[in-house]
Amino acid sequence: MNEFLDLLGETWSNRRRLMPAVIGLCFGTLGLSILLAFGDGFDTAMNSALGRSGETMIRWFGGTTSRPFRGQPAGRLAAFSPSDVELLRSAPGVLAASLETGLNARVVADDGTRSANPYIAAVGHEWLLVRRRAVEPGGRFLSPLDEGDRRRVAVIGAELAQQLFRTEAVVGRTVRVFEQPFTIVGVLGQQTQLMQSNGDDAGKLFVPFRTVAPLRGLRAPQVVMTRIDNALLAREREAQQRVLLANRLQCDPADVAALRVSNHAITAREIRGILTGTRVFLFVIGVLGLLVAAIGVANMTIVLVEERIPEIGLRMAFGATPRQIRRRQLAETLAMVGIGGGGGLLLAAALFWGVNQLPFDPIAKGYLGEPVLSVTTSLTIAGLLGLCGGIAGWQPAVRAANVQPVEALRHD
Repeated sequence: MNEFLDLLGETWSNRRRLMPAVIGLCFGTLGLSILLAFGDGFDTAMNSALGRSGETMIRWFGGTTSRPFRGQPAGRLAAFSPSDVELLRSAPGVLAASLETGLNARVVADDGTRSANPYIAAVGHEWLLVRRRAVEPGGRFLSPLDEGDRRRVAVIGAELAQQLFRTEAVVGRTVRVFEQPFTIVGVLGQQTQLMQSNGDDAGKLFVPFRTVAPLRGLRAPQVVMTRIDNALLAREREAQQRVLLANRLQCDPADVAALRVSNHAITAREIRGILTGTRVFLFVIGVLGLLVAAIGVANMTIVLVEERIPEIGLRMAFGATPRQIRRRQLAETLAMVGIGGGGGLLLAAALFWGVNQLPFDPIAKGYLGEPVLSVTTSLTIAGLLGLCGGIAGWQPAVRAANVQPVEALRHD
């Protein structure tokens, strides 16, 4: 305890000289904390947005054959049918399958005062499972009974619901679509999404495909989609589904013009690779800034050791061992690093708290995330500070331990 108090006293007596190095460490720690915390927040927000965008989804679009196949000429229309959904459900690794056809029509609120022209998605009951979305509490999505009985029900996006009704209580109300009343059974909340198709889901109206097909004369869905079990097997699952669809449509599986695909699983993996690379880059930049501050501490420590050579020689003359001298010098360096690093962490925590109190737009927060000084980040920074303290203090400590008492006492 006496040695510790003596160490604090020496540090305090040299506070003016040590202040630039401590401030450098403080701002180095603050910069690293900002980079890591904002990187964590951004990564969390992007991963959540990917999860709500069908990150394991494969979407198939019909096209026109570009090559002859089994005696049939090129130029034939490759059109899907509702039965293709059941066909894809039988494919390996498929967890859910649905269809989708986009329509545009005037939607009128039940009181007749407001209307809109949104994107209307005629879908199957597993659409929500494929996209990995969630309906707000108090409502539900389309069910197999809705499809089988061709019920006139709809799920409305939160943004469209606000536009038509100006209220949050919309479940049970009706809208007129295609001159027919549709009862709203659920609301799809407004959430940040990546890889959108035909705009944000919060501005759409979802109706059963089998209900609107006879109303609009629909025979073939525009899109069939699946949710697969493993994103790492995305290319393999795509190839398996392509063979099934090509056999049913009587076209060459290699004919990409006939069977066009959007593999969200592959795209999501590429996006995650970019996010990981960004976080590594931010980490490296932050560590370099901290190392620059550590170099300043090392320089200051070397100067202090040179000034204390007579004192060190006197300590060794009275029985201090090289190990004790080395330990004392390392402790002093670690104390400087602890003061500067601790101050930087406190400043970072205060900064993040203030930033998170600002009234940012929820959509912007959904993409950028919220910077938080997590336990993992704090422990990482503490470990790096300890490493920097060891690097900065080791050479001066070795220099102090190698002092010869007789030479030190004669040192001017």
